Amino acid sequence: MKRKNWICLFLSVLLIFTGCGGNTADNAAMPEELYDIEITEEIAELPLQRGEALRGAQYFQEERIWFLGNYNGQVFCYHEEKKERELLLEHIPAACIGHRLYRTEENFYAYDKNRLTVLDLTGEEVKTVYAEGRIMQLCETRGGGIVLAVETENGAALKMLDMKNGVLTGDCMLTSCSGIAAGVKQEVLVIDWDGVYDIDMESGEKSWHMKWYGTSYAPEGSRFWYAARMGEDGSLEQIESEGLDDNFYVVRLRKVNPAEMGKTILTFRSLYAMPSFKKLVAEFNKENKEYHVVLQDSGDESLQDFLARNDMEIATGKGPDLIAGDAVTDMHALAEKGGLENLEPYLIRDGIDRESYHRETFQSLGMENGIYSAGYALNISNMYIKEGFVDSDGQADIKTFLDNLESYDGQAIFKEGMNYVPVNILHHFFEMSDNLYGMVDWEQKTCDFSGELWEQMLRVAKQYGLTEQNRQWEEITDWGGIQSFKFMVFNEQNAKENGLVLMGYPSEEGMVQKLLINSISINADSSHKDGAWEFVRFLLDEENQKLLAEQDLDIPVHEGVLRESVREYLEAYADTHSPTGAMIIRPEIPEGTEEKFWECLENAKPEPYRTAQVIAIIKEEAALYFTGDKTMEEVSSVIENRVRLYLAELE
Repeated sequence: MKRKNWICLFLSVLLIFTGCGGNTADNAAMPEELYDIEITEEIAELPLQRGEALRGAQYFQEERIWFLGNYNGQVFCYHEEKKERELLLEHIPAACIGHRLYRTEENFYAYDKNRLTVLDLTGEEVKTVYAEGRIMQLCETRGGGIVLAVETENGAALKMLDMKNGVLTGDCMLTSCSGIAAGVKQEVLVIDWDGVYDIDMESGEKSWHMKWYGTSYAPEGSRFWYAARMGEDGSLEQIESEGLDDNFYVVRLRKVNPAEMGKTILTFRSLYAMPSFKKLVAEFNKENKEYHVVLQDSGDESLQDFLARNDMEIATGKGPDLIAGDAVTDMHALAEKGGLENLEPYLIRDGIDRESYHRETFQSLGMENGIYSAGYALNISNMYIKEGFVDSDGQADIKTFLDNLESYDGQAIFKEGMNYVPVNILHHFFEMSDNLYGMVDWEQKTCDFSGELWEQMLRVAKQYGLTEQNRQWEEITDWGGIQSFKFMVFNEQNAKENGLVLMGYPSEEGMVQKLLINSISINADSSHKDGAWEFVRFLLDEENQKLLAEQDLDIPVHEGVLRESVREYLEAYADTHSPTGAMIIRPEIPEGTEEKFWECLENAKPEPYRTAQVIAIIKEEAALYFTGDKTMEEVSSVIENRVRLYLAELE
């Protein structure tokens, strides 16, 4: 059966059982549960004097106040609206100097690490309590109690202060925690990586105010959080800073419905929307007066269900306007079936100079006379290995590499933190090989998993695979992903310190780097193709590629922008002073790092797409050999039979 016919049959069965119907991707109305987050922020100018530092910020009696402390034990309150400084405490206990401060009507609270000190309004110590973990945040609840967010061995937990007995009670566990404040409906408001909600500390029940999923907002992971409050209009106001002593911000977030703003909604579906990408989406939505991109990532939906749903919708004339490469099972198959818009006419119409972009930016997806996907950012996946397993240039053919691994007489594993169990090591051997080292003949539709190389792969994968018994063995590999030139510098510094060699991944051509492309396509059945192209064009624009480069989380596809970002990084690294003028000491950049970065980018190639199903079969069956349930011969025979059947279906 031909592959495309098989896919059509599969989709038809899905439609019968799900009863799916509906309109094409006209996005006429925005579902009620979907909204976006509008973000505005302002810089707060604090009158810090010599020797002072910010010791806390909060909302007190409806006022935004800041605590400024010095090492003489004095604490000043800065009233932002009045722009006045007030000497709040003449002196606090020496043990509390430098601690974060919080105020209520009756007391001050100073905390640092696991210590909480309660002070009266004159600064005298009333009580000291120790938490079993690091105190992250503190706030007064709706009912007037004091609750702490504590980082424990099991994660973040909310605990109530029992002033009478001087202990912390309760153990309300959180999935994550950026900050806490007085609740609106329940006692405590929690801000975390998923959104904002009130929580009942006894039951753990959540009442959501905002969720970041499906919006163009993502929390700033690099920022330091101080305080928050909910407005009567449902908006959230937060006090944040870039560091502990500079760049203070007041950030406001509120829900908006793009349809009510008179904008046409463009839906963009991605497995996971990275914060760096969300920044670009937010910028597009702010600049573009006609269109608004709404992100739809997988959320709580399982990977399999998310991909299957997207495959089915797009193949049957529905689905989002814009599709990320990671949101479907097989972009190549969708292009072949006519599910993706040809971008070639748009590129020609707008006169985009393709020579200015990385060679893998515009992808035909195996189709002739067309471009069906555009990359807007790159990442490179690398591997490092202990010296001696490859040559000094990080090269070895697959047989030499396996021989070196098998002959090593130490107790070693690949990498515990990367979960390199035997099947994952086997995947590592195969993932960059286009024909699995001759074990698969795509033209003749034959396969052979009985040779010496195959058997050696199984032995080596078992020898170095992670188990419950060998977690303490020597780790000989490390991952070296490159999200920017800065990552390359860090990787090379770590490699030099630990005796590692940049290796890449085995392939027929020797060791190569794996190129990961953040790509986007337009649904051929979208009712807003011109708007969808405006967004793709926006991502490719040189100025927006600069925005991407500034975040150091992705490699821009615009080569001029990339080269300029590398130059700027090296110039900044060579400067021995911080922005405040203080001397700083940095480890030396290993010689040849820049050259190696450009070589990695030049030599990196995408993972072969047609091998994915074969490797999945290999991993599934080989697992039984690694567990001892089947012999090598039995497993090899089953793999051959299954792969032959799969190849026959491709006819």
